[in-house]
Amino acid sequence: MSWHKILFSFKQIEKERALIELEKKFEKIYIDFDGPSDMALFSDNEYHDNKINIYFTPGCSPACDRLIAEHKGVECEAPDVEHVTIVTGNDDSEDLLASH
Repeated sequence: MSWHKILFSFKQIEKERALIELEKKFEKIYIDFDGPSDMALFSDNEYHDNKINIYFTPGCSPACDRLIAEHKGVECEAPDVEHVTIVTGNDDSEDLLASH
């Protein structure tokens, strides 16, 4: 299983409330699947060029595949633990982050 990421602009997050909507959809899926220990969302700590990545742990598949596709998500490497923070999901998923 792979990590996935989606990209949100500052405008999408601040004006369109895209991250809040994503969290709501994710939390419903998370609850429906009884809160797996390897299922969580992380985000970059800072905006880069007015954009921020939201990361789905490998445990989000297949439950979140439709949600990832809806936001044009792509496969990626595990983000660095120093550069992200958990958004929602199981805190135990922090063990899956890369440490460089």
